[in-house]
Amino acid sequence: MRIEKESAVSPVVGVMLMLVVTIIIAAVVSGFAGGLASGTSKAPQATLSCSAAIDDIQDTDKTDWAPTYPDNFTAENGLLFEHMGGDAFALSDISIQLQSGDAKYTISTYDEIQTTEDNCLPEEVTSYIMEIGDSDEFITPGDKFMLYADNCRIDDMPAYGYNNDAQISWKPEGAAGGKAAYLNTKMEYKVIDKASGKVIQAGSVVLH
Repeated sequence: MRIEKESAVSPVVGVMLMLVVTIIIAAVVSGFAGGLASGTSKAPQATLSCSAAIDDIQDTDKTDWAPTYPDNFTAENGLLFEHMGGDAFALSDISIQLQSGDAKYTISTYDEIQTTEDNCLPEEVTSYIMEIGDSDEFITPGDKFMLYADNCRIDDMPAYGYNNDAQISWKPEGAAGGKAAYLNTKMEYKVIDKASGKVIQAGSVVLH
């Protein structure tokens, strides 16, 4: 009688092979996911306070829709931010979005203050967003920076519902439109990290 020998893969070896394949697949997936994560920018984690900063508003002709300033008039109106804690960031890395109602407008340090039309800012204000009391433009806890409004005016036209209503406004050089906000109204804002597109701080402030 002839005895035939049959060869077969041990069940233990089969389980080990399956484990090896599973580990390899998991490593490949993990590496791919890690590569995607490393390519995603992370916004600075910072807490900012925001308050209205109204220096002065003047308009010698309140019956039109344009500002008319007295001779040598300047004013530093806008929004004042203070870094209360968290990560540092450069002003060149952020933009500030303003919103009242459905109207939104975004301003960054790369927007040029208009010169073809009048503006009310003093000569030392050379950018819409500038640090207060320092010039390195790098914001750390305790630092303050300002979003300057380049114009202001007063509207006194009762027929249109305006009774000596003062406003501040932004309209960068070459921009097709701008953003205006009347005093005693709420302005919503977002400080946005430009690299990631994520919001660092959002809130609202009443202009007064």
